[in-house]
Amino acid sequence: MNALLTIMAGVSVCLIFIYFSYTSLILLLPPFAGNKNRVSEDDDSELEYVFLIPCLNEEVVIEKTIRSILSLAYTKKMVIVVDDDSSDNTVAIVRQMNLPNVRVIERKKPNAQLGKGESLNYAYTKITKAARRLNKNPNNLILTVIDGDGRPSDNLLTEANRVFRDTAVGAAQARIRITNRRSILPMMQDIEFYSTVAAIQNSREYTESVGLGGNGQFTRLSALIELGITPWSKCLLEDFDLGLSILLKGWKSKYIGEAVVYQQGLTSVKKFIRQRARWVQGNIQSIKRLREVRKSDTLSSASKLDIYYFLAQPWINLLGSIIMIISWALMLIFFRSVDWGAGFSNTIQDWGALLVIVGLIFGPGLVWCIYHYELGRKDKDGISFLHCMGAGLFMPIYNLLAIPSIWIAFWRQSTKKEAWAKTERVAE
Repeated sequence: MNALLTIMAGVSVCLIFIYFSYTSLILLLPPFAGNKNRVSEDDDSELEYVFLIPCLNEEVVIEKTIRSILSLAYTKKMVIVVDDDSSDNTVAIVRQMNLPNVRVIERKKPNAQLGKGESLNYAYTKITKAARRLNKNPNNLILTVIDGDGRPSDNLLTEANRVFRDTAVGAAQARIRITNRRSILPMMQDIEFYSTVAAIQNSREYTESVGLGGNGQFTRLSALIELGITPWSKCLLEDFDLGLSILLKGWKSKYIGEAVVYQQGLTSVKKFIRQRARWVQGNIQSIKRLREVRKSDTLSSASKLDIYYFLAQPWINLLGSIIMIISWALMLIFFRSVDWGAGFSNTIQDWGALLVIVGLIFGPGLVWCIYHYELGRKDKDGISFLHCMGAGLFMPIYNLLAIPSIWIAFWRQSTKKEAWAKTERVAE
């Protein structure tokens, strides 16, 4: 028992050290300077944006998403709705809008509902053929993936122009913000995406390893052409996989932290765990790219190190979850053996130990929530300091939700189950 406790304590200390060192690093890094030259909102750029909206039963949100994109001041843009054989009125709603710069691409079973990557590949093939027929320069065509519930901020394309003026940039990822963040679970997701993920992406600007993920992912058509006829893979984390492929081809990838794409947050714990399990499984599948990363002569050592860390996360988290479960069991054994009749010793050592435990449990979450409050305090619909503190106290429970998602992901991957039910939207 003593040997097991020693091993568990040693591994736990190592994991805690890695976590706090990484967190401290990304929090202390200043915003990456990059190219901060002013860019006019006027249409003085040759860049054209093609917004791709992959859809499967998006009738409650699709019209608002399309109108929010079309309301952007930049005129060199169009919207393509890629319907994956929806059973609701998604296609009918789009067609009834009857807008000249909106197109619908329909896929039908058995060639439909094979994954988001397959839908995007199908649209990409048609766009590539149309670009060649119209003699469009693929360097100036930027494909932008927006989910059915995505809402771009007014400056999205202004900031995208700033990034893609650099012809070496092949991809970019916008910042994410949750719309329904007044409820506790969506609020936690807002803290994660708008603050934690943003800080991580800022650190990746320094290592030149910015990843693609979710809403607001931009890719230059010429970069996609280099990847062949199916740039999006069947990986459940197809966005990260695509971004990695672009980096391996020698293109730059950038983070657009000054603009935001808004989306709905999940309100159901069950759906949240299912979503995270899908992401973890996609992360597990991405480990097959490890050899490519290791042998790459286009990635720097810092880029490789960051990508290694990302690819290792499922196994680190799996190990952490095992340690946590064993620790709980050992604590139960320990507390059963304690002579509670002796009471709590009012000594510096006992109080110090108690403060360390409380600090390890609640400290990281409170730090991130304070950071989140400072980022959004000027927003007209920002979260109050009191709400942020409450979220910080809730953060340990939010982190515990990752445990079932990790185990579900490894189980599904080991049993070769890759089909997933789509996350449902809610009316706004």
